[in-house]
Amino acid sequence: MVVPRFESGRAVHDAAYGMAVRDVAASVSRGAFVAGVDWPTVWVRDASYAIDLAAGLLHPGVSAATMRGLAASGGAWVQDRAAHFGGWPRLTDSVVGAVGAWACYVATGDVDFLRWSHGVTRASLARAEQEIFDGGLFRGCASFMESNSGYPPRFAFSGRAVGATKALSTNVLYHRGYALAARSAELLGEDPAPFEARAAALKRAINDRLWQPERGRYAYYEDADGRPSDRWEGLGTALAVLWGVADDDAAAAVFRTVTATRHGLPCLWPRYPLWKPWLLRDEYYYHNGMVWPFVQGYWGWAAATRGSVDVFAAELAGLADLAGCAETFHEFYRPDTGRPGGSARQLWSAAGYLAMVHYGLFGLSFDGAEIRFRPVVPAGFGTLRLSGLAHRDLTLEVTVTGSGDHIGSFHVDGAEQPGHAIPATLTGPHRVDITLADPPDGRSTALRGGA
Repeated sequence: MVVPRFESGRAVHDAAYGMAVRDVAASVSRGAFVAGVDWPTVWVRDASYAIDLAAGLLHPGVSAATMRGLAASGGAWVQDRAAHFGGWPRLTDSVVGAVGAWACYVATGDVDFLRWSHGVTRASLARAEQEIFDGGLFRGCASFMESNSGYPPRFAFSGRAVGATKALSTNVLYHRGYALAARSAELLGEDPAPFEARAAALKRAINDRLWQPERGRYAYYEDADGRPSDRWEGLGTALAVLWGVADDDAAAAVFRTVTATRHGLPCLWPRYPLWKPWLLRDEYYYHNGMVWPFVQGYWGWAAATRGSVDVFAAELAGLADLAGCAETFHEFYRPDTGRPGGSARQLWSAAGYLAMVHYGLFGLSFDGAEIRFRPVVPAGFGTLRLSGLAHRDLTLEVTVTGSGDHIGSFHVDGAEQPGHAIPATLTGPHRVDITLADPPDGRSTALRGGA
């Protein structure tokens, strides 16, 4: 297996990339991805997010095997459980399996896997429609925020109460599930229209009920009485921007109003005063405004795709600095000091950094048919080089010179190409050389909608 290598001329970034690649590889146990040193089991959300962020690209075979083990006997994606709130129907983010499975298909082109995973996603969506849908939004805890520390005191130790909320992140996941089901149906020769219609309706409901124009951001959740939270969540906000639930105006507002801490985007903000970092157990505070690297990865990726170079640059630098705090990527970090907490060698944390390099700095975008390139390089970087990156039957070496997000020249194997993409069907080694230049009108060209 060829191990990818990143060279930026900045030791902190190069070291963080190498550590992330090693952490992802070390997270393979018995042919599947486990969550971390202290979480040595397979979790649907950890695996699916990590595969979407980077693991599917680096380890497609392991990723597919992992996802195949995450379907329940009834055909739907398994729902993770947590000690605080239990599982379904309080935690309802199992549809994240659709996200991981799509990344596996894109990485492999395996139509048999696509057909199997499409059936699992269809079953998951049907179950959710019957059991947790209120006619507009889906009920359930925010994705991965399944501890008391992620909620106000009135929800403490009450799974029923938190399960009656309609969280931004979980609803954005269901929107993504419908969108991916539509794309899969089309590839498989089925009618995508029913899934497209449900995706559009859910997008409208999210924006009607959770968007807060006076605050310029999405609410964390809507409670059982239809009242929106006065806080925002990092993951849901990032995914809404990345996956196109937020239009360009909403995305621009979000980048103005949702601000990072000293060490990166927190998982929610403002923090709840009850849950303090000096409490004895991680779960008593770790969802209360802590910095989770996989959330940073999605936030940085979203910022790059929408042309918010300053936000992307800050998150990329912040996560690289956090990576230097220990010998592996950790589960979370404290927003004021950057001190690592939780499990070491956390799979999705390492994947979050890789995503910002692959999909942000180099602007890689995979859709199964072609690989597109739209780099976003903050000022201060020199020449960037990514080598040994495998995708299906080809191996890439990509060099980016300059800064900004406007491509001045694009060469493949020494020949200039009019488009900024290559077919995913290429085989063997190929070299891509990109030079960035100031756009003719001086404006960013990267504001380009959802992934």
